[in-house]
Amino acid sequence: MNTLFNFRKYILLTGILIGLLVSSCNKQLNILPTDQINADNVFANVNNFTLGVLGVYADWREEYLIRIGSVLSDECRIGTKNTGISLTGSGQNLFRWAFTSSDQEVAAPWTNGYQAISRANYLLASISKVPVKNQTDQATMLNLKGELLAIRAFQHFDLYRIYSYSGLYSATALTIPYVTGTSITNLPTRPTSADFFKALNADLAVADTLISKNNNVINRMGYNALRALEARVALYTNNWTTAIDRTTRVIQNVPLAPATNFPAIWTDQGTTEVIFKLSRTNQSILRPGDLWYNIPYGVYLFAPSTALLNTYDKVNDIRYSSYFSTDTTRTAKGELTDIISKYQGTAGAQNLNDLKVFRTGEMYLIRAEAYARTGNLTNASNDLNTLRSNRITGYQPMSYANLSDLIAAILLERYKELPYEGHRYFDLKRLGLNIVRQTADLPVGITNTTLMPSDKYYYIPIPQNEVLANPNIKPNNPGW
Repeated sequence: MNTLFNFRKYILLTGILIGLLVSSCNKQLNILPTDQINADNVFANVNNFTLGVLGVYADWREEYLIRIGSVLSDECRIGTKNTGISLTGSGQNLFRWAFTSSDQEVAAPWTNGYQAISRANYLLASISKVPVKNQTDQATMLNLKGELLAIRAFQHFDLYRIYSYSGLYSATALTIPYVTGTSITNLPTRPTSADFFKALNADLAVADTLISKNNNVINRMGYNALRALEARVALYTNNWTTAIDRTTRVIQNVPLAPATNFPAIWTDQGTTEVIFKLSRTNQSILRPGDLWYNIPYGVYLFAPSTALLNTYDKVNDIRYSSYFSTDTTRTAKGELTDIISKYQGTAGAQNLNDLKVFRTGEMYLIRAEAYARTGNLTNASNDLNTLRSNRITGYQPMSYANLSDLIAAILLERYKELPYEGHRYFDLKRLGLNIVRQTADLPVGITNTTLMPSDKYYYIPIPQNEVLANPNIKPNNPGW
């Protein structure tokens, strides 16, 4: 069966789902599966339908995109014990720029993304079946429909970021199918980016009319999360006016975290500036920290790159101590001493933190770039300085005399602000820039420090299973 449309008949409401609703302090609890609802029964009432929508969130694995964004770029060094042997999802081939279209790391985002899309489409197709008893039910159903449309748009956009034919935005470049139906026999072609974003923005526009401004639970696609998604889409499509408008609305509602509150974001002890996150429990199949440390084998898969570490003021920048740690005892074991601790978890819940999808820090950087691209260097500099002053003790504002210097500074700040959140490779790709690693970040036997847009491995291919199942999905990406 075409993997693009492989949809499960049953929506499982397991401990993973229930974990979406428990607080972070209960992450270590072993919550057992309690129920499952037949796909038809999900439309029996508003409560069941709500659980069905939560089921879409439960199986949303943004970690797959983060792995590609970080491991393929210059954010990581490969762990000395990461041999790839018996280590599922080790990222070896991604890091070495030697992956194939059959690798798990390449195929997983495609399968998971279209599975989430299929679930959303199934719910949307029969949403009118749900009986509505009163105005409260009506308001709930409108919000749920808006959430599903926003999720559908988000999942497609993530797939675009990974599998688009061109890095630079081009209206005529091929992208990935935008699926709004439930057929499992359809074999779609690759639309142009213009047609793809027409469909995506249509979903966002309808969601905008349905999601209440008061709907801002941070583990759901509420009003602020929708605006943040619109801003990110605008960044990738060079729609600077929309990027400024949407980021401004989010920034007004969700202020930046001051330095004193910033570390708590990464231990799940605080949610200041978190716009949208995906909740994780010990029942989650994949947790953010699993990308960097393999618990069963006790192996650090990746460490932070020296290139990244050297960009920080290690004393005054709160991000350094929030994102990284050092364990000198690992030297005797022949391991790298620097650790990615951004999603390290806690005792009894290792590797387990909620995954932050949108933060206000990103919104400032999107707006700064949009201002810069439209010639407003003053506002762009102000946004950059505001972000830095909330991260770096004693920071002195800087001014920029020309666009190229300012854009370079914004890109560097994105590198420092957003590592391991699924941005670096995609930032370089959307700007058509080389991926450049320092020699110090290469393992023994690897000498190539640069991956260019003209190189085959600069692009993630459409997975082999999909190509075999759907002859219409061709051509594959450059070099594939």
